[in-house]
Amino acid sequence: MPHEPIVITGVGIVSAIGIGQANFFEALLDGRSGVRSLADRTDGEATPGAGDAIDGVWVGAPIVDFQPKQYVKPRKALKVMCREIQTAFASAQLAIEHAGLSDSIPASDAGEISPQRLGTVFGSEIFFNPPEELADSIRGCLDESGQLHPERFGEVARREVMPLWMLKYLPNMPACQVGISINSQGPNNSLVLGDVSGPAALLEAESYLQRGIADVVLVGATGTRIGSTRMLYHRDSPVPVRGELAIEDLSRPHDPSAPGVVGGEGAASLVVETRRHADRRGAPVLATVLATASRFSATDALRSGQRVSELDPPNSRQAGTAIRLAIQAVLDRSGVSPGQIGLVASHAVGDRQVDAGEAAALAEVGVACPLVAVSASIGHTGAASGVIELATGVLSLAGKTIPPTRHDGTHPEIQFRQMPGPLTSPYVLCLSHTTDGSAMAVLLG
Repeated sequence: MPHEPIVITGVGIVSAIGIGQANFFEALLDGRSGVRSLADRTDGEATPGAGDAIDGVWVGAPIVDFQPKQYVKPRKALKVMCREIQTAFASAQLAIEHAGLSDSIPASDAGEISPQRLGTVFGSEIFFNPPEELADSIRGCLDESGQLHPERFGEVARREVMPLWMLKYLPNMPACQVGISINSQGPNNSLVLGDVSGPAALLEAESYLQRGIADVVLVGATGTRIGSTRMLYHRDSPVPVRGELAIEDLSRPHDPSAPGVVGGEGAASLVVETRRHADRRGAPVLATVLATASRFSATDALRSGQRVSELDPPNSRQAGTAIRLAIQAVLDRSGVSPGQIGLVASHAVGDRQVDAGEAAALAEVGVACPLVAVSASIGHTGAASGVIELATGVLSLAGKTIPPTRHDGTHPEIQFRQMPGPLTSPYVLCLSHTTDGSAMAVLLG
């Protein structure tokens, strides 16, 4: 039995090159870069010292013009929202506005959208608190000689830490906070699956709509690779080395000589609904979800248990097999041929192995159209990356435009545009994948 078409009617983005879908896409078309020194960050997190070289972890793509009080209401809710939850909340409000639903959301029984028919599903990740938040509690565990007594931490933390502190960092809180704010009483879920979290949230929303348990679903994801604690704790990507490159050119997806992965932060949301519901309320359709597929094939690094952050380690991080299977699945389900695809929203992030796996998968399937790699402008945004790439695909379709990517030092089989160009095909393929071996493909039309 054929399913009712699922459409996307709103996009909200919070990124290092623009807040709001129009600002983001204009910056992307202009080839702007959000990559800069982390000395410029405005979130109160770690910055380089006066004598530190602006290189490695001190280069990133922070959002420097984000004012959460403009978006989070009531403002008292900010005290239980970490940075990632704040950006997720803002992207959701922007998507609702873009979809023309500001007068209908929060949902009400007497309104256009029933609360029971409104769902919320977000991709997420582990949220790390800044080290400073627990500094006083740790100091309280020191005796007069400076010896640390970890057994005292529980007692000290009860006095020093805000009782609702944990709510700031739970991975399910973006979906929770957004769901509360829009009075969503339909299905609500959170998916913590690394870089594929956002596209997986779209797949979940598609299921809600096709099963008839919701009419509208707010889909989103949020993430960061530049949080202080995460930078200390994780070593899952090669840290970039500037060399002779300008800071703004350091993020180089699909460059065989890429110097490493530049971290970024961001969030994006999509308003997804059945075609029938969108038509009933007269909403312009930005894109139709033609097919989605999720596949897994463990990478060599995962199989061997040797996951390291070297540029070219012996055990590869690339998920080429899973990417190829996911692409083939959406082509089979949609009946679209590889030659009909007009644009690929790439998940390349400047990791030589990861990017090479994507290039190989596209070549094996026979997709040979232009790509756009948004990470060149905003860095790798963790769990937010997949849905930002989806949003880029949606906006490219809606504007019938292929955005440029900031550099042209690519793998021989990869085509980037250096200037905006016309998108003449009605099909855009959006990819996301992880270094463990998960991959998702979404075909938009």
